[in-house]
Amino acid sequence: MNGFQELVYARLQSLPKDFVISAGDFGDITKDEALRHVKENDEIGQIIIEIDRQFFEALKSGELYACLDQ
Repeated sequence: MNGFQELVYARLQSLPKDFVISAGDFGDITKDEALRHVKENDEIGQIIIEIDRQFFEALKSGELYACLDQ
Protein backbone atom coordinates (compact mmCIF):
# COMPACT_ATOMS: atom_id res chain seq x y z
CA MET A 1 0.00 0.00 0.00
CA ASN A 2 1.16 3.55 -0.66
CA GLY A 3 1.21 6.26 2.02
CA PHE A 4 -2.22 7.74 1.34
CA GLN A 5 -3.78 4.31 0.93
CA GLU A 6 -2.37 3.40 4.36
CA LEU A 7 -3.88 6.60 5.81
CA VAL A 8 -7.32 5.72 4.42
CA TYR A 9 -6.96 2.16 5.73
CA ALA A 10 -6.05 3.46 9.21
CA ARG A 11 -9.00 5.89 9.18
CA LEU A 12 -11.38 3.07 8.28
CA GLN A 13 -9.95 0.91 11.08
CA SER A 14 -10.88 3.63 13.58
CA LEU A 15 -14.58 3.51 12.63
CA PRO A 16 -17.11 1.55 14.72
CA LYS A 17 -17.42 -2.16 13.86
CA ASP A 18 -21.00 -1.74 12.64
CA PHE A 19 -20.16 1.18 10.31
CA VAL A 20 -21.65 0.86 6.81
CA ILE A 21 -20.86 2.93 3.73
CA SER A 22 -23.59 3.44 1.14
CA ALA A 23 -21.78 3.09 -2.18
CA GLY A 24 -24.45 3.83 -4.80
CA ASP A 25 -24.62 1.07 -7.41
CA PHE A 26 -22.33 -1.11 -5.29
CA GLY A 27 -24.84 -1.15 -2.42
CA ASP A 28 -23.92 -1.02 1.24
CA ILE A 29 -20.35 -1.87 2.21
CA THR A 30 -19.43 -2.91 5.73
CA LYS A 31 -16.33 -1.65 7.49
CA ASP A 32 -14.56 -4.97 6.94
CA GLU A 33 -15.47 -4.98 3.25
CA ALA A 34 -14.22 -1.39 2.86
CA LEU A 35 -10.94 -2.33 4.54
CA ARG A 36 -10.52 -5.27 2.15
CA HIS A 37 -11.31 -3.14 -0.91
CA VAL A 38 -8.84 -0.44 0.12
CA LYS A 39 -6.13 -3.01 0.91
CA GLU A 40 -6.68 -4.78 -2.44
CA ASN A 41 -6.84 -1.40 -4.22
CA ASP A 42 -9.67 -2.69 -6.43
CA GLU A 43 -12.31 -0.51 -8.11
CA ILE A 44 -14.30 0.10 -4.92
CA GLY A 45 -11.12 0.64 -2.90
CA GLN A 46 -9.92 3.23 -5.40
CA ILE A 47 -13.26 5.05 -5.15
CA ILE A 48 -13.03 5.13 -1.33
CA ILE A 49 -9.44 6.39 -1.54
CA GLU A 50 -10.40 9.10 -4.06
CA ILE A 51 -13.30 10.28 -1.88
CA ASP A 52 -10.92 10.61 1.06
CA ARG A 53 -8.37 12.40 -1.13
CA GLN A 54 -11.04 14.93 -2.21
CA PHE A 55 -12.15 15.43 1.41
CA PHE A 56 -8.60 16.13 2.58
CA GLU A 57 -7.96 18.47 -0.37
CA ALA A 58 -11.13 20.42 0.52
CA LEU A 59 -9.99 20.54 4.13
CA LYS A 60 -6.49 21.70 3.16
CA SER A 61 -7.70 24.38 0.71
CA GLY A 62 -10.29 25.78 3.12
CA GLU A 63 -13.11 24.91 0.73
CA LEU A 64 -14.73 22.66 3.32
CA TYR A 65 -14.70 25.41 5.94
CA ALA A 66 -16.20 27.88 3.44
CA CYS A 67 -19.11 25.48 2.84
CA LEU A 68 -19.66 25.05 6.58
CA ASP A 69 -19.71 28.83 7.19
CA GLN A 70 -22.68 29.34 4.89
